[in-house]
Amino acid sequence: MSDIKIIQNKILSILKEFINICEENNLTYYALGGTLLGAVRHKGFIPWDDDIDIGMPREDYEKFKKVAPRLLPSYLKIVNNPLNLDITQLVDKNVIVKFANLESNVFIDIFPLDGYPEKGSFAAKLHSSRVLFQRMLCKISVLDQLEDKDRGTVENLIVKISKTLRIQKLLPKDVLVKSLHKLIQKYDFKTSRYVGNVLGRYREREIVPREYFKEPVSLIFDDTMINCPTKYKEYLSEIYGDYMKLPPVEDRVAHNIELISVGGAE
Repeated sequence: MSDIKIIQNKILSILKEFINICEENNLTYYALGGTLLGAVRHKGFIPWDDDIDIGMPREDYEKFKKVAPRLLPSYLKIVNNPLNLDITQLVDKNVIVKFANLESNVFIDIFPLDGYPEKGSFAAKLHSSRVLFQRMLCKISVLDQLEDKDRGTVENLIVKISKTLRIQKLLPKDVLVKSLHKLIQKYDFKTSRYVGNVLGRYREREIVPREYFKEPVSLIFDDTMINCPTKYKEYLSEIYGDYMKLPPVEDRVAHNIELISVGGAE
């Protein structure tokens, strides 16, 4: 069995534990991004992918973080994104992989879904600008998190200048992160017309009408079932356009990830 298939199986096991906790505690979640695309187009992982992305309405997200630590099997743990931004990772401590010359454990990403101003409005543009600026300040505050190939040209330029001038030494990380958390929760998921993963990599493409995230739709994902957005087709179209069309063969490239060791689950 190839490394990527072993890694996918281990990540799938994490997902199943996550789903069990959600079902036992009546918590709502949805597959997002490439995970949703995989469920719809491949009925499982995108063959060359090894990520699981999950979204939870803010209230459910916070509840999950509270109840999960006492319910998880001992080989799993919850960790925050290195910058303590609003990303929670559910990590398998027994599986070690190497990616970009760095060793880490395998995990799934869990994102909060928050409200957002009316899409296209001045309020939305202002909110987006404030969020991006605040997030950039948070990233600048930690030197070892400054490399990001997905960052835009202007952001990269600002980061390079900041790194050269060591501006991060002047920025209180904890204060910045707290401010960012408060900002992205400004609009309530339950009462906003638009919602989404405010810190998502696709930015405003991930902001959609709240009706997309009502009663979850259960779809096949490998040998299990996963909850997906109510209007998952519309959601995928917002992000990927013609989502059923496969990318060119040369773009179907797996992450350069190497399996280092697999311990036994306890």
